[in-house]
Amino acid sequence: MLRRGRTRMLLEAGTVVAVLLTGAWLLFRGTLYRPAPAGPAAHAAQESKVDEAIVVAVVGDVVRLSPNGGTSALAAGQRLRADDSVRTGRGGQTDLQLGARSRITVAEGTQLTVREITEKLHRFRLTRGRIAVDYKADGVRLLRIESADGGAVAETQGARFGVLSTGTAVAIATATGEVNLTSEHKTVEVRAGTQSVAAAGKPPSGAEPIPAKLLLKVADAAAAPDRGGLCAEVVGTAPAGAEVLVDGAPAAVAEDGRFRVRVPAAPDKKDATVAIRDASGRETIRTVPCGGRASVPRIKDIAIRWRKKSP
Repeated sequence: MLRRGRTRMLLEAGTVVAVLLTGAWLLFRGTLYRPAPAGPAAHAAQESKVDEAIVVAVVGDVVRLSPNGGTSALAAGQRLRADDSVRTGRGGQTDLQLGARSRITVAEGTQLTVREITEKLHRFRLTRGRIAVDYKADGVRLLRIESADGGAVAETQGARFGVLSTGTAVAIATATGEVNLTSEHKTVEVRAGTQSVAAAGKPPSGAEPIPAKLLLKVADAAAAPDRGGLCAEVVGTAPAGAEVLVDGAPAAVAEDGRFRVRVPAAPDKKDATVAIRDASGRETIRTVPCGGRASVPRIKDIAIRWRKKSP
């Protein structure tokens, strides 16, 4: 009987000590203990797990398209997740931040959709238009830009480059780093200072140096009376992969760069504007007067050398 009493007292004492120790630990952890700040590796791990793109700047007409079909004005500070899209109008532009150091600039007349943002993959779909990408290398993380139908894909682990999608072709122009352009089971490495174009249903062209100038050739426009109420019929050629806009509307461009657009007449309409841009972001604009000739640079100075008569 005495032994049982002692055993019971020892158990009760042990329980009391355990409770006191637990209480002391909780008090210490809640008031005095402070965990060490996370090191650079921990911060990097958190940044690599970003699952959204952050809107850091918006200029002009830019809207957000939600997966359920809703449309709203895009604003700085908003976060885009999978299947969100942005669409820029004329003069519109927005910058998206990926992680701490990478950025995508969405130029005017462009629609870009977020497809997937994970620790190892940043995936977007460029339906039409142009984006400028500054993507910093971060381990095995990969950036993938797909065409509207997924037939052409650009991939990089670190580069600064431009992508232009016209609906019939995808063009890549690389400023620094390397980008792989894949289409029809063929991959072309587009290194710094070069460009490549993948026409719909065809493999990419070989990487070539980016031309020093963006050339646009427009033929003389025919007179409106001969064209049944047209302002002009614009005919011209543009470099492969370039986007052609006539009065702001996309023009169909053949593989050899030729295009033909019938511009309807309208009250007070005096001319048509032809503009092209390439993957590098360069633009060239020509004005075609209704029934007249395409604009050409004006002559600023004329030098005349008179021939002397021999004595």
